[in-house]
Amino acid sequence: MYGWRPVLISPPHLLYRPALTGMVVETLPYPESLEDRLHALEDYSERTFKPVDSVLQEVVERAHAHNMPDIHVGNMDGLTLEVIIRMAGYKKASTMVEVGALAGFSGIVIARALGPGGHLHTIEFNPDYAEVARESFRKAGLEDRVTVHIGRASQVLEQLAELGPFDGIFIDADKDNYPVYLDWAEKNIRVGGGVFGDNTFGFGHVWRDPEDFEEQHLRSAISGLRSFNARLADNPNFRATILPTDQGLTMAVRIK
Repeated sequence: MYGWRPVLISPPHLLYRPALTGMVVETLPYPESLEDRLHALEDYSERTFKPVDSVLQEVVERAHAHNMPDIHVGNMDGLTLEVIIRMAGYKKASTMVEVGALAGFSGIVIARALGPGGHLHTIEFNPDYAEVARESFRKAGLEDRVTVHIGRASQVLEQLAELGPFDGIFIDADKDNYPVYLDWAEKNIRVGGGVFGDNTFGFGHVWRDPEDFEEQHLRSAISGLRSFNARLADNPNFRATILPTDQGLTMAVRIK
């Protein structure tokens, strides 16, 4: 009864402590800027929940050693994805698809969550990146749970459709083609399965009109992400939401 408890009082950085003589209000140090607050919360989250273990850290270092871009799924987003997949309780021998293997960071997260008997089909366009991903899966002891496919995602997905339906798909690739990958998911994800899309806040710009951007690749990326989010939100066959993580993580479950 006599501990510290946060309460919704204004300003938001106040806490109160019940006391025999009444309520004692104290002011705690509060980062001044929104950016500082977000960084502080991110640091706290990673220190507390430790999303990157030694295996995943090796993947990050391996990617750097091969001069690969540092664009793997966010640390906390990866942990969130793992927890959600585990909570979903996919049956033994569940299968998922990943679009965008890169060095294997998110693939390891997914394969772990699926557990023994589960299988991940991950797609990578760049052959050199695909080989790095294979090495990551071997080092993690997960090579029997993961098949790496090399090629254009839309073409590989057509081939994988013969193996479906699947229990889920994780999309972290070219943003302008998210709607194309959603087309496939709508046909090949079973009822109860999940659709996950990374970076769906469009690096903070998804709320903007795509025509606001001069560069065509930015217009296409934002347009693709907006379409992906809107279609999942409005599709009666799915129940969807977007987690307000650093970059946005859209997730949906097929309900019919």
